[in-house]
Amino acid sequence: MAINPNFNISKINQWSYAETSIAPLVVFRIIFGLMMFVGILRFWLKGWIHDFFIKPDHFFHYYGFEWVKPMGEFGMYTIFCLLLISSLFIVLGFYYRTSSILFFLLFTYVELIDVTNYLNHYYFISLVSFLMCFLPANRSFSIDMIFQSCKAS
Repeated sequence: MAINPNFNISKINQWSYAETSIAPLVVFRIIFGLMMFVGILRFWLKGWIHDFFIKPDHFFHYYGFEWVKPMGEFGMYTIFCLLLISSLFIVLGFYYRTSSILFFLLFTYVELIDVTNYLNHYYFISLVSFLMCFLPANRSFSIDMIFQSCKAS
């Protein structure tokens, strides 16, 4: 296989190391956080926390996750309260890294409690929230950056 003489590795390096705007990631962070906040608030207001996690006597577990059980009434409402707070903090970029990790862990926990609550977009939310734990989506337009600039001066 012959190498194309017009192939220029420096152009690839130039393209791959070029500065790009973080604005699309920030917009994604805000929209994702708002959607999660509204979705969890909707779950709460419709009474689904009680109907899906407190009222049932039996839960159908995912294979290998039989150990995941609901935490009772106070525990489940506390989890959903923490989900609301962490999704709002994701929107604001306030303690973003901690909030995104907390959101991922709690949302995934809630989804692993009962297989009958499975929706494919819940699986997608777990995957996206896991990826957001590693993305620097708080580098612009966030409270974290305001605090960081105050510390620097």
